[in-house]
Amino acid sequence: MNKQRIEALADAVFAIVMTLLVIEIKVPELHSTDITASELWQELAELKPLYFSYFVSFAVLSMFWTSHHAFFQFFIKTLDRRLLQFNMLYFSLIALIPFSSYLIGRYPNNLAAIQVYGSNIFMAGVTAIGIFLYAQKAKEIEVHTVERRMLKQAFIRLVLTPFFALIGMLAAYINITLALILFAFPVVFNIIPGSLNFLEKVFRFRIE
Repeated sequence: MNKQRIEALADAVFAIVMTLLVIEIKVPELHSTDITASELWQELAELKPLYFSYFVSFAVLSMFWTSHHAFFQFFIKTLDRRLLQFNMLYFSLIALIPFSSYLIGRYPNNLAAIQVYGSNIFMAGVTAIGIFLYAQKAKEIEVHTVERRMLKQAFIRLVLTPFFALIGMLAAYINITLALILFAFPVVFNIIPGSLNFLEKVFRFRIE
């Protein structure tokens, strides 16, 4: 089965989902247009939780798209029906992020909202791991030859996402802002080149 269609669908899903994030940030509806700048700034400031959830979610989606794109670009040649179904499940969880993102923007201090958002990221991350592991083992799928070290680094990046989502959900019982930061933290290892190499030097371990 050709991979181009699933890549095109992935780009479309992520483009739409990323756009939907900002739609929920509404322009303040005031009773009069004759207001001072300070009054408008005050109204805009009240939307801070929505701004924060938007940027956290955009970072998370950027991380998910980068990993998915790299996997299909540099590893996968063809896919089978089961891998296609895995991707459909993955896209369904990605498409849910605008909802869970708006939930934490609307109820920023509500623990349940944080848990829903964290669970959304956790499940999407676990599904991405499932896609990665299945593609390596399925005999029907053709893959490019990739260095073992690169595959291990890719796997570590995938594992970091649900790991930090789980840590974030636990941290929410102490500090909700910390939880949101932890949800987005793995983006560092997915977007910044050489970040895992830097960790190897700092903590003196090597991914082989």
